[in-house]
Amino acid sequence: MKIYKYFAILTIALFMASCEKDDDTAVAAQTNNIQVIVEPFGTTSATDIIGQVGANSAEVEFGFRLTDTTTHFGSDVVITFEGDIYRIPAGDTEVIVGPTIVNFNIPAPTGTVPYNGTTSVAEIDLAGTTFDFEVMNRPNDLVVLKGAGSPISISATVYGQLPAITAGQVNFLFDWNPNHDGGNDLDLRVRMVPGDIAIEYSGSVSNYEDVDIADSDMDGMYEIKADAWLTTGFADPIDGILFAMHPDGTLEVFETDLTGITFGGIPEEVVLVNVTKSTDAVTGEVTYDLYQ
Repeated sequence: MKIYKYFAILTIALFMASCEKDDDTAVAAQTNNIQVIVEPFGTTSATDIIGQVGANSAEVEFGFRLTDTTTHFGSDVVITFEGDIYRIPAGDTEVIVGPTIVNFNIPAPTGTVPYNGTTSVAEIDLAGTTFDFEVMNRPNDLVVLKGAGSPISISATVYGQLPAITAGQVNFLFDWNPNHDGGNDLDLRVRMVPGDIAIEYSGSVSNYEDVDIADSDMDGMYEIKADAWLTTGFADPIDGILFAMHPDGTLEVFETDLTGITFGGIPEEVVLVNVTKSTDAVTGEVTYDLYQ
């Protein structure tokens, strides 16, 4: 039994943005005098990046820097980004903007993505976000241009599909191997305990099943359970994986050995994860504690 925790949109710490190059980006006609470029930049120290094939998002830290060691002649660079003003004072080389959500794509790897993921290399491109700037007290022989930062290469654990992030609820997505194509049709249930009270059920002919627990549901103990609609045999091995996406973007991943699960009703259901839901009486904050 393995449990992994990831922060799907909180694990990347980047300083970046993007820009456009056009004829009017220079603040003065270029001469043979001093030229400085202001550009977005990014770094990452994340070691566990998790995503799905296609569109992904992450909370990052934007920043801008000058390609030269400093501004010249006491000239500040004032940057306008998403309606806010940021300043690189004379003598400094960069300014940090702060956290924001950016989108990036992870290409499909060669072959089929296994149920428990694969490692893929992707790039977070700095293109797509614009900024403006002006230079205060700029002398005639100082030319400042916009520049484009380099894309950032990342190594990520990639799954074929992940639960969506939804405000006010935890979304669960269940996959297994061998899956429906291999003759094992499993379903997913939410039950409140004690009493095995049925809360939600997902039963389809796809390779994924999904359920959720919402903030509006009663506080208490819940079980997320796998239910066998049809299996190839009692002794045939089945490996299950359950993704739990919290409303703040925290992703938890639970792996379970489902060998021996059989079809036949409630007695054959297997608990994938236990959930304790509680609501603070003063603040109204809802907490979900997941454990196996």
